Amino acid sequence: QERLLLLSLLIFFMISAASSHGAIYKPPLVPSLTDRFNRVAVNQGYSEFFGHSNIRLLNNGSNADLILNKSSGSGLVSRNKYHHGFFNAAIKLPSGFTSGVVIAFYLSNADLFPHNHDEIDIELLGHEKRRDWVLQTNIYGNGSVRTGREEKLYLWFDPTQEFHQYSILWNSHHVV
Repeated sequence: QERLLLLSLLIFFMISAASSHGAIYKPPLVPSLTDRFNRVAVNQGYSEFFGHSNIRLLNNGSNADLILNKSSGSGLVSRNKYHHGFFNAAIKLPSGFTSGVVIAFYLSNADLFPHNHDEIDIELLGHEKRRDWVLQTNIYGNGSVRTGREEKLYLWFDPTQEFHQYSILWNSHHVV
């Protein structure tokens, strides 16, 4: 009886392995998480923070290209203050050698607490050829990672080929 059970399990696993070999994964067709939240147009919710000449508004101000050149980058800052929410950015990274460049999407209260601020970051670290792109997340509490957390993820895709959604979901109990 035990031999029959073991033989049955072995055959089952062999059939499963053979049937999944070469199969192409297709993600389910479900609504995107970003479609479940209201959107704020760039020209309605943000102001230029730095690099004015490197910010190009698109689609009547709905979107923006933030450009990096040899002299400067660019940045936007929210016109509103938030305590919780869903924050998302569609980002396409610059191609080529970008070592030393950090593309960041983050939440901070440094304007209120400049020496002791909190921060939630998504950072895409500069790239060298033949190395994986790195996405680094940081959560700082009271201006320190000791009360927060820092993680690095090595991307399995090329973030320079198309726009990808990077999101922070923050409520009174969790940050995801």
